[in-house]
Order: sequence, then C-alpha cells, then structure tokens
Amino acid sequence: MRRFKELEVWKTATALSRSAYHLTLLEPLSGHFELRNQIRRAAISIPANLAEGYGLGTRPQLVRCMRIALGSAYELNTHLELVRDIGLCETDEIDRVIAVCSHEIGLLIGTLRGLGG
Repeated sequence: MRRFKELEVWKTATALSRSAYHLTLLEPLSGHFELRNQIRRAAISIPANLAEGYGLGTRPQLVRCMRIALGSAYELNTHLELVRDIGLCETDEIDRVIAVCSHEIGLLIGTLRGLGG
C-alpha cells in the first residue's frame, strides 16, 4: 500500500477538516460553542483515524479505524446539515463543505469495500 498521505481518501479528509474548521471561525457559528466544538472534533477525527489505522500496520486495524472515520464523517455531515438548516452559515459556503463531506463518505465506503471491510 502507498503512503497514507498519498491516498485520495486521506487528502480529501484533511481538506474537509480544514474547511469545516474554517466554518467554525465565522459568525454566527463561532458563537455556538457546543455545535462549533462538535464540528471541529468530528472533522479532525476523520484524517486522524485514517492515519492511525494506516500506522497500526494491519488490514484489520486499518479497516477498524476507517469505520471510525466513516462514522465521524456521517456525524460531521449531520452537524453541517443542522448548521445549514438553522442558518448559522452562508448557504453557498455550507453547501460546498457538505459536498466535500459527502464525497469523503463515498471515498471511505469505496476504500472499505476495496479492503474487504
């Protein structure tokens, strides 16, 4: 397997985490402490779990950590949809990040299928 930083699933996850984190710095979302922190935690969990799974060096551990990353991606997607639905962010910006999140979910599912997980 290639280095994890070369994998599209990890590259997209890091871009997603940066974009989601950036959203939490903008008003009015930045003032909603709990939701802001949940978004940050879910977003950074995705690439971190991919790196951890890769670093553990076995296919079962990689699959386990990828499943955790997938759960975090779904969690992030839910938080982002809530932000959009209650109007805490500009529609174009939140829709762009939701689209990246959906793409990441697809990459994670595809990668897991490829690994037999």
